[in-house]
Formats: sequence, C-alpha cells, structure tokens
Amino acid sequence: MTELVLPKQYRRNFWCLVADFCFFGVGMAFVSQSTVLPGFMSTLGASSALIGLTFSLQSAGWLLPQLFAARYMADKPFKKPYIIGPAAVGRMFFLMLALLLWLTRGRPSWLVLLFTVVMIVLFFVADGVASVPWFEFFSKVIPPTRRGRLTGTAQALSGVLSFMAGGAVEWMLSARGPSFPLNYVALLLCGFVMLLLSLLAVWLAVEERSEAAARNPTWREYLPKLWAVLKGDRSFRRYMIARQLFGLSGLAAPFYMTYALRKLNLPLQVAGRYTSIGVVGSILAAVVMGWVNERYGSKRAMHISIGLVTAVPLLALVIPHVITHPTWLAWGYGLVFLCHYATMSSIMPSWVTYVLELAPEGERPTYIGLANTLNGLTTVFSTIGGLILQWTNNNYNLLFVITFVGLLLAWPLPFGLPEPRHRQTARL
Repeated sequence: MTELVLPKQYRRNFWCLVADFCFFGVGMAFVSQSTVLPGFMSTLGASSALIGLTFSLQSAGWLLPQLFAARYMADKPFKKPYIIGPAAVGRMFFLMLALLLWLTRGRPSWLVLLFTVVMIVLFFVADGVASVPWFEFFSKVIPPTRRGRLTGTAQALSGVLSFMAGGAVEWMLSARGPSFPLNYVALLLCGFVMLLLSLLAVWLAVEERSEAAARNPTWREYLPKLWAVLKGDRSFRRYMIARQLFGLSGLAAPFYMTYALRKLNLPLQVAGRYTSIGVVGSILAAVVMGWVNERYGSKRAMHISIGLVTAVPLLALVIPHVITHPTWLAWGYGLVFLCHYATMSSIMPSWVTYVLELAPEGERPTYIGLANTLNGLTTVFSTIGGLILQWTNNNYNLLFVITFVGLLLAWPLPFGLPEPRHRQTARL
C-alpha cells in the first residue's frame, strides 16, 4: 500500500478550513434561509410566491455565476485572493440589511421586503463567485482520503455551535427577547460577525503556487470544452441527471417554515427551536456521512443523501396528522428540519465530493463550474412551488406530495455510477 504523502501546511490548512466551516455554519444559523429568513419575510407580509421566488433567486445567484468564475480562474496559480475579495463584499450585505432595518423600523414593509430580497440575492451571488476558487483551494490542500474527515469534523463542531445559536434565535424571537425589528437586527448582526470570522480563517490558510493554464480560454474555446465534458463523460452526465432530480426538493424547501406558521399556527419563536433541532440533524449527518465518505466513498454517501431528502416532505405530510396536540406538534414538527438540515449537511461529502473526485486534475474548475451552473436550472423549482401554493389556495399537502413523488425518481440513478476513488487507486 502506498503511504499517503500529505501536502505542505496540511495541518494548518486543515484547521483553518474547519474554522471556516464552523463560523460560516454558525453565521448561517443566525440568518437561516430555511427558518429565520422565511419567518422574517412572512412577518413583513410576503406571499408564498415571493418567498419561493426569493429562494430561487438566491440559489440561482449562488450557482449560475460559477461557470464564468471557473473560466476566469483557469490561469490563476493562486486561488485564495479570489475567495477573499467576493466573499468580503458579500458579507457586507447582511450588515447593510441590519442597518436598513434598524433605521426604517421595518416600515414601509414593501420597501424593506424589496431590499431584503435584493441583499440576500447579492450575498449569494458573491458567495457563488467565491465558491469556485474555494473548492479548488480545498482540493489543492486536502487530499481525497482526508476530505471526509475534514467535513465530518467541521460540520460536527459547527453543529454544536449552531445548536447554541439556535437557542439564541429562539430567545430573540420570543416575547422575552427584543421587539420587532430589533430582534431581526440582532440576528443579522450576529450572522455578519460570524461570517467575517469564517473569512478570517480562510485568510490565515497557506496556499502553494499551483500549475495553471497559460491564459484564460476565450468563450469560443471554452464552450466547446464544456460540451466535450458533457458529451464525453458518461458518468458526469448520469450524475447531473440525478442531481437535477435531487433538486426537486426545492419545490417545498422554502415553505416548511411558512406551513408551520400559517397552517399549523405555531409561534414565530419556533424558528430558533427548529434551527437547533436542524443542527442536531447536521451533526448526525456530518459524523455519519464523513465516515461513509472516507470508508466507502462518495457514491455510497449519495444514496444516503437521497434517502434523507425524500424523508423531508413525507414527514411534513404525516406529522401534523399523527401529532395533534399543539405543544407536542411544535416539537414533533421539528423532525422535518432535522432531516432537512441533515440533507444539506450531506451534500458536501456526497454530491460535491463526487465531482471533485470524478474530475481530472486539470479540469476540476471546469467540472465544478459546469456542475453548479447546471444545478442552477433547479432553482426555478422554488418559484414553481410558490406558484403551486398560490394557484391552489395554499394547498401545502399537494405541494409536499408532488415533491415526494419527484424525489423518488432520483433513487435508481446513482447505482449506475462508478466510484471515482477506485479509479484513483488504480492509477497509483
């Protein structure tokens, strides 16, 4: 067996990336797009269609620019500067939104809603641009056999801290916490500070110069290259079909919280409780999925990920019919977010890692950018979900059934995929 040779500065970079994961996760717990932001928009009177559109725009903002970023990064031997710049700009939007909310006191609500949508989308655009060099940097400094260990460790630590953040969110949104809008101002500022600390962790990491293309390809050269990847790599094509079906989860993803508030009549403060419960799911998924990735590979992890995402709409359908007492329902419905957050925690050690390992060394930015940009097609599902609710007079049960049936279609596709780690082992 060939002894694994670790890159230079491996230990330092390992813990810098763990810190990045942790602080980013805690920051997003304070401004969760699954609980806190939908609750905030619902408080301002946003319709289901607007919430769904916002979710689509933020997902599209994160995914679609990555193909352009991948082309731009082709001739860059250092990736870290191209993480720091866009990420720093993006984090400022949460500070700006907090200041706007404090100055306007949330009035008029339509204007605050407009700025909320714009600033959330701009944050995800900036983060999406930074993500391509981040994934390339991650792949440079952490070998494949240690990535599951890193993501598992980071997500578990992040989960413990985010659980405590969820408790803080529940207190801030309860009657004992600050009144509106100061409660959301505080949440936005806490998120901003944590996200800044995650950026500091990346800045402290060390990057060695890597080989890069002599120049950026022109679009006339680049587009045929993308087509050649889709046409020539059968495994990548099958992976992308499975990923698109997995994206059907977006039909209902923004509406589990609004369903709890508007149909189950649960109090607003459960947003914090569900963030904490969701974090427990993230911790469990991080530990299990990190172990599965390292022991069995990313393909096996994808199967588990599909099982988790399919359980979410099923639980949303069943729990309100099984648990009817309001107090117990407020706790029991948290199982939806347990699985929902576990699903999100499973994406890195399964779907993302699969592409990182499948892609040839010099083509990794192209594969990452192409995969994430094509995943941008799935962002329309959240808007469709909002329109379904609007057209059916907020028939959440119908939306959850459609989501569940669609996700079942993704089950068989990963079985035909190779385990890329076996290819790498064969080359040694």
